[in-house]
Amino acid sequence: MTDTRTTAAHGGAIGLHGIKKWFGNFQAVDNVSLDIRSNEFFTLLGPSGCGKTTLLRMIAGFELPTEGQVLLDGVDISRLLPNQRPVNTVFQNYALFPHLTVAENIGFGLKMLGKSKSEIESVVKDMLKLVHLDGRGNNPVTQLSGGQQQRVALARALAPRPKVLLLDEPLSALDLKLRKSMQMELKRLQLETGITFVFVTHDQEEALTMSDRIAVMSTGTVRQVGSPWDIYDRPAERFVADFIGETNFLEVDVLSVSGNKARVRLSSGSEIPATFPGDVTPSGKVTIVVRPEHARVTAPAAGSVLRGSVHDIVYLGTDTHLHIRLDDGSGFMVRQQNARSGDCGFSKGDAVGIDFSDDVAQILRD
Repeated sequence: MTDTRTTAAHGGAIGLHGIKKWFGNFQAVDNVSLDIRSNEFFTLLGPSGCGKTTLLRMIAGFELPTEGQVLLDGVDISRLLPNQRPVNTVFQNYALFPHLTVAENIGFGLKMLGKSKSEIESVVKDMLKLVHLDGRGNNPVTQLSGGQQQRVALARALAPRPKVLLLDEPLSALDLKLRKSMQMELKRLQLETGITFVFVTHDQEEALTMSDRIAVMSTGTVRQVGSPWDIYDRPAERFVADFIGETNFLEVDVLSVSGNKARVRLSSGSEIPATFPGDVTPSGKVTIVVRPEHARVTAPAAGSVLRGSVHDIVYLGTDTHLHIRLDDGSGFMVRQQNARSGDCGFSKGDAVGIDFSDDVAQILRD
């Protein structure tokens, strides 16, 4: 697991230090430490049951940590009630009040805080403009589409100007096209408001699209923290590489090591360079990862890095997946962008070679 601490120079809206959470005999979160920077879009990403929502609920105050501290701007808020924290949450089901108008929903939290009518009206007007719902303030929320209701929920959560906005899979109920549109809207809102967003999702594309940084979680632990590029192109371990997108794993022998690069031998006998994380000292047999789009299929040649035959071809509109059965019996997938003709240039059963550039192979931590 990589070091999840950030340097003090970045500042930190949220600090999670040694967080553990038990539900009876089940440990949902196991010794998680994270520093989430001010004004960043930070995503907790992982499969169902990995502990990401439990971690979010502990930041919100809906759950208390069994051990550890939750800090906000350096102040321990671990034992404060939810309404005592300058934190708001947008839930998966939006939790809007069906008997109230759009404006009344947005202004509800401000009303509970005792704000004046004129201040509420001013903030609600600003929020309607921010979420592109100008002129809809008097509409019943029941007359809005799913995407519009989600915008109302966001506006209501943003209206009190919380220091942190927590988002618990708020896009999961939307259809694909609307979900993609709302990804851009969420990022725009975060940039325009300057509020720290902490987003929970199991959707890798959502995380890669919106996040400044991502924490990939599994079985209650954080496996890797980094930018979307770090997580996708430089995964530190097999779980991260396998969970984020599609990839190929190859067993290789380490021949030599110099700096952060190694020379490795594939099962085909080809020798290639491979990079590795700074906390790894590769030796013996190791696993490397090569993303499908970083490889290319060629006519078979003696100099090909790998050789095999086309087992299957899957057309996906924007690109085609070529599933190759290698000479050693293992599988390898290549993703190539489609030409206008739609012809990928190969047929099932074709003997092929596979090549990739020197900088694409990454050695994974055991």
